[in-house]
Amino acid sequence: MDLSVRSGIRLTEIRRSDEDALIEYLNDREIYERTLRIPFPYTAAHAQQWFAIVDTLTQQNGQTVNWAIRNAADKLIGGVGLEGPGLERSHRAEIGYWLAKPFWGQGIMTAVVRVVCQHAFENLELSKITAHVFSSNGASARVLEKCGFQREGLLRKHFVKDGQFIDAQAYGLVK
Repeated sequence: MDLSVRSGIRLTEIRRSDEDALIEYLNDREIYERTLRIPFPYTAAHAQQWFAIVDTLTQQNGQTVNWAIRNAADKLIGGVGLEGPGLERSHRAEIGYWLAKPFWGQGIMTAVVRVVCQHAFENLELSKITAHVFSSNGASARVLEKCGFQREGLLRKHFVKDGQFIDAQAYGLVK
């Protein structure tokens, strides 16, 4: 399934051939520091684990819920996905995303989040999409706000990463 985002950017299924790009781009300390589940350093074994998770989620949901963000050359430059308590029988899901550092600041992620949310509301029959952003990640909060998400609260000591508690901002977008 391909979703057109804007000129030169589209969303596709994640492919096994994306392994090298995943390893290249996710071995970035700044991406690690802004995300909860992406390990550092990122290895081929992590990519294989991710492919297995994507396959399982696709089977459980009967359709793609995790996409590769691709540039005009069809190269993976990021990822976006939805997660929730059984998307096929729930009214809500959480969105998560990452973008390779060379592509930051170009409005790509804002366009991607808009398209994924529209797709989720229209095709997954969701009523709400949530997101959690580390309080230190203002760029991600701005992406959500540009897409119409509302800040719903501060979650103090909500996550633990590297043995440290992390506050998170809770965001929601309703249909």
